[in-house]
Amino acid sequence: MELPPQRRSIRYNGYDYSMAGYYALTICAHNKAHIFGSLATGESLQHSSLGEVTLLELAAVPEHFPTVKLDAWILMPNHLHCILVLTRNQVVAINAVVGSFKSRCFTQWRKQLLAANQPAPASCWQRDYYERIIRDASELESYRRYIIDNPNRW
Repeated sequence: MELPPQRRSIRYNGYDYSMAGYYALTICAHNKAHIFGSLATGESLQHSSLGEVTLLELAAVPEHFPTVKLDAWILMPNHLHCILVLTRNQVVAINAVVGSFKSRCFTQWRKQLLAANQPAPASCWQRDYYERIIRDASELESYRRYIIDNPNRW
């Protein structure tokens, strides 16, 4: 019997993602669908109900994980960019924070859909996420600018 192919990890091999530091994350919608809202040229994002839930749950991350801070973020029609700061070593790992965040968003959105007698999809998130370990102040400032300028590149 042939085993299915193993998924290639996009994580930095050997790095402990529970170490204190800054992490730039990109979390995408399932199939990169435009489900968080719409963005017209020169305007800010008009949030969908899922977009509103996503922002509320993002703001709640430090409440659920007191050793995690939000540095910068932007919600786009089909993805979220954010910089998370782990303030203490080995208290919580980035994957636990992201997994909890994605689960809470989907659960709240699904409740809204079902309460309105609308069908709820199996997921609203892409299976994985992208992260970058920010190594110095220059890189941090570069990611902050990238986040701020993201709507202009849309």
